[in-house]
Amino acid sequence: MQKSFPTLGDVDIRLLRVFCAVVECGGFTQAQQELNVSRSTISTHMANLETRLGFKLCHRGRAGFSITPRGRAVHEASLGMFDMLEGFNSQIAQLRESIVGEIAIGIVDNMITNVNCRLSSAIEKVMSQTQDLRITIRVVPPDQLEELLVSRRLQMALVPQFMSRREITQKVLFNETQSLYCGARHPLFKADESEITPEIISRQEYVRRGYVSALTPYSLPFSGPSIAVSHNMEGLAHFILSGQCVGFLPDGYAKYWVERNKMRILRPDLYRFEVPICATCAEHDHQSLAAAYVYDAIIQEHAGGLD
Repeated sequence: MQKSFPTLGDVDIRLLRVFCAVVECGGFTQAQQELNVSRSTISTHMANLETRLGFKLCHRGRAGFSITPRGRAVHEASLGMFDMLEGFNSQIAQLRESIVGEIAIGIVDNMITNVNCRLSSAIEKVMSQTQDLRITIRVVPPDQLEELLVSRRLQMALVPQFMSRREITQKVLFNETQSLYCGARHPLFKADESEITPEIISRQEYVRRGYVSALTPYSLPFSGPSIAVSHNMEGLAHFILSGQCVGFLPDGYAKYWVERNKMRILRPDLYRFEVPICATCAEHDHQSLAAAYVYDAIIQEHAGGLD
């Protein structure tokens, strides 16, 4: 006769959170950074959970990581349980009228180089006025942020404006100026501005972002496919500095190399545009008091930034 699963305790909840992180990251190795623990510790936690449950949750080995059908069911049930726990904690916190809990904020990489971004000031204000609030910042590619917001793994995000298919609220905080750049090793680096025509630009090899951005013309000036792809700013910069291709970068981020004569802007009169950066959150029915407090602080800190 199969033993029944014992009453769920704090240890089980912690193990289930580890399991969910492993599933969402796609494996033990990838989950190390997310959980801030070693791979061997994750392996031990997973073995303990499988022993507690009495069945296999996932396969790991030379063939890679894969989740079993029972593991998928446990993952879905765990997410539902975590939502209920978060809702319970939020309601209790509001009854106490206190700002407590954990808030996860998503941002895209290198936003700190934009002088208009005042996220650090908002965090300073929030953390100086609360004692029981824990804030986590996750740097995430833009194409992953929507799903993380809807699934409540992020409570809010500072991201470029995007076309959402979900119940998403976006409020513009400031703009990010994007321009077309080439590196010092590129043939156009020493060309006169008047010689750099749209026809010449259209024939250039270029690096593109690894995600689709329907609202911004990153690939529009070029007639052919890209020769390189990057999901983050650092990767774009490496390709541009190589001299093998041109590409778009935020002016604040590219400033370091421009000042050192390692990059130059190409025809800013034609290939420069503004990208709205928004405070973004999912329209959940029960937003916690803590999440609302942090979100409002971010909005207030950027008030007047587009005047």
